[in-house]
Amino acid sequence: MLTFDVNWIAIAVLVIANMALGAIWYGPLFGKPWMEATGIKMDDMEGKNMMPPYAVAIMNSFFMAFFMANVIAWTSTASLGGGLLLGLFMWLGFTGLSFGVNHAFEMRSLHLWFINSGMYLIGLLIMGAVLAIW
Repeated sequence: MLTFDVNWIAIAVLVIANMALGAIWYGPLFGKPWMEATGIKMDDMEGKNMMPPYAVAIMNSFFMAFFMANVIAWTSTASLGGGLLLGLFMWLGFTGLSFGVNHAFEMRSLHLWFINSGMYLIGLLIMGAVLAIW
């Protein structure tokens, strides 16, 4: 059953951490390859209101952390390894392979799939680990 008796401080920290991960991931780490793979240019983004995409990203980070906290509670996971395993399973079951289907039908490159789904893999691993031990 869904619970709201979760570690709200950990969730808030994880929202911030996931947003920072995204900034690093799509900035210095993979920003240029992502732009090349999507066909987006910096000029395309200049002057655009980026608040709606960031609002969606913040809400996504919040709900990912909140529901991961529920899965951690349901499974009574209280170890680093258990949290990492749950993060991996959430990625495999719901994110990574779903991205693969989208990328396949959109005829996008495998390289772009690695970039996009990889960020979620790392994010879910972090969330699972932190929520399991905090």
